[in-house]
Amino acid sequence: MPVKSVRQNFDPNLEMLPMMETFRQMVNHCIKTGLENNCSTLKKLSSFAYPMLRDYNIMSYYKLTAISQACGRLAQMKKDIKKGRNPKSPYVQKPYLVSCYGFKINGMLLTFPIRNREFANILLNEHVVKILSDQSITSRSFTITPQSLSISIAKNVELIKVESTIGIDRNLRNVTFGNDKKVIQVNTSEILKIKENYTHIRSACTRNDHRIQKKIYGKLGKRQTNRVKQRIHRMSKSIVNYARKQKAAIIFEDIKGIRKLYRKGNGQGNRFRRKLNSWSFYELERQASYKAAWNGIPFCKIDPKCTSTRCPACGGTLQVDKQKRRDLWCGNCERWQDRDVIASMNIAYKGLYRFCNPQGDASEAMRGNLKELVILRVDVSKLVMDW
Repeated sequence: MPVKSVRQNFDPNLEMLPMMETFRQMVNHCIKTGLENNCSTLKKLSSFAYPMLRDYNIMSYYKLTAISQACGRLAQMKKDIKKGRNPKSPYVQKPYLVSCYGFKINGMLLTFPIRNREFANILLNEHVVKILSDQSITSRSFTITPQSLSISIAKNVELIKVESTIGIDRNLRNVTFGNDKKVIQVNTSEILKIKENYTHIRSACTRNDHRIQKKIYGKLGKRQTNRVKQRIHRMSKSIVNYARKQKAAIIFEDIKGIRKLYRKGNGQGNRFRRKLNSWSFYELERQASYKAAWNGIPFCKIDPKCTSTRCPACGGTLQVDKQKRRDLWCGNCERWQDRDVIASMNIAYKGLYRFCNPQGDASEAMRGNLKELVILRVDVSKLVMDW
């Protein structure tokens, strides 16, 4: 069952703010208990932490949720340690409130208990009410912070019957998706330009007071993130709509760990490494995956081996020419081919092979027919949602 959330801005009243601070303290208390007793499972942590929460003047609903939140943070810390990462502090710094018990959606109001037989109401905006009015959607939980309200929703979705696949190739300056019939290339240079502009703005901002500088940097970083995510949202929505229209599965490359190629000391310049390390390659995958699940579209990741070095028509090895950076030469087909188009087609072929043979090896690219291939090139700012 796919799950996502709807969010709106929110200004809490004087009754909700103490509840959020109490909830934060309870979560931190549970985290401290879990670290002292070396436990991160819900059952074990509940036996240790629940008796200690009796001193907090809040309903039992929120005590159970606080233990669950602490378990999630402790489990993530253990996972980071196991993978050799430097774990962040699991303790919560900002007040918030989460619950999946006792709340109701009454028309345009979210009602949840604050004390025994006393309830608080939050007025929902038109966008949230419109989404929650769908009878197939069920509300799972809600989260409130001093600035926002988020409601987690879920619905039962039937997977579509796959007739083809769409391969997505992510690059720094473009995103290419399609198969052997049609390929669409979206120019994402605008996203790179936005990041470069904000980098120059931050470098020009020099203040002696670190607190003011931190506040300015946070404001600029939030604006940059919002502008980038808006464009990635348009891309991911366009990809999902195109896949739904074509009844196709969405296939991504598994490029986890690619940032290890751009570490300090490998002979690359600072500007080049900054561009590659600020590349939002995972954000597109994250948005496309949950939107695909919400629309019943299959989604999977494949091994990126040989996706940019094999000809999708004959399976031969492609040759690189320094004068033509983005084009590769196939000696068997005797023609130049765009490496991003080749990659998207090979990703689609591997994904199709995966769906046809779920237990088979998808390391070899399948051969296709490129005679009637259509390539469309658009800019991310002029992207349409339906193709």
